[in-house]
Amino acid sequence: MEKIALLVTEEQKETIYSLFGYYNWDVNLVDSDNEIAKVTTLSTQTSDIVHEEIEDGIEENQFLIEQDQECEECPFCFCKPCNTSENNRQMWWESEPQCRHKRNHSLRKEKYKYFWTMMFHREAWKGDRYLLRKQAALERDPKFKNYTWHKRDIMPNCVLKLVRGWHPNPENITYMGHLWE
Repeated sequence: MEKIALLVTEEQKETIYSLFGYYNWDVNLVDSDNEIAKVTTLSTQTSDIVHEEIEDGIEENQFLIEQDQECEECPFCFCKPCNTSENNRQMWWESEPQCRHKRNHSLRKEKYKYFWTMMFHREAWKGDRYLLRKQAALERDPKFKNYTWHKRDIMPNCVLKLVRGWHPNPENITYMGHLWE
């Protein structure tokens, strides 16, 4: 058996599990932090994975990306380096801005989901400063003044600026801003 090390997104991981499940192969996760590797065999039956996630109902980060302490912290996403930095460039990133169009909102939404996942794996959504910022934003919105639970996280300005640059609205259409639900 040969070892292969991969750094993958959540979507890529699910695709790999599906491929291995299709052929009834086992996936062995190796804990690379230990000198003596612990190997965990996971079921690749797609139905098993989906049902376990639904039954658990718990959102747990099983893949953590450490912050680089030598990099400067972004004042918007509180990550080191910033999620929009070239150091974090992903294959799905746009290489050049697209034309202004009224349907770009759907393209932006897709990119925001990818950035949400990047922030999730850096545990940026759990940071005290982010939670304070989110609470302050909730308190500014009169509809949600008495709510403590809400469905969405606030995308940081660094991400908004980059993604809106990739997929801009036409000049006569303003951006919607943050929607809580």
